[in-house]
Amino acid sequence: MVKHARSKKRRAGRIGKVKLKNPSWNRWNPNPKIQDPILKQHWDPSVSPAENMRRMGLRFDPNAKEDRNDDQPVTSRVIELFDVPDSDKPSRRSQFPLKEDEEEYIVKAMAKHGTNYNKMFYDLKSNPLQHTREKLTKMGARYLLLEPHQRRIEVPENVKLLLPSAS
Repeated sequence: MVKHARSKKRRAGRIGKVKLKNPSWNRWNPNPKIQDPILKQHWDPSVSPAENMRRMGLRFDPNAKEDRNDDQPVTSRVIELFDVPDSDKPSRRSQFPLKEDEEEYIVKAMAKHGTNYNKMFYDLKSNPLQHTREKLTKMGARYLLLEPHQRRIEVPENVKLLLPSAS
């Protein structure tokens, strides 16, 4: 017997799968879950969270304009963001803003084209990684702004006139 007009098997579950809802899903409760016993003791669930925080001396919305009377003394000291002491050792990135291979790359391109970043962009021999004009411009500017002790590769003769120390 020949099966007409049925070249594919019909398989169950390809279309219209039944999706079951998660029975353990709970509705979101906007009231805060307080774990600290002292806060739990002072928290009044009958008033709003903003009012509770105001009663405890905290701000509910840190971005809101501060409404306080000048006769009330400020009880808490605001920690300054920049009170953190600096590290004694400067980072490697601040010592050498360009990696050594980036320096080699840009010096090779600058030796051929100077600071014409458009020509560098199109020259595949001096720009084999095909950096964009913007990337080449940033690398070139960083290299030119390096201090003499930061340069690990010699500056090409046609670029020495552009260095800030040459002026």
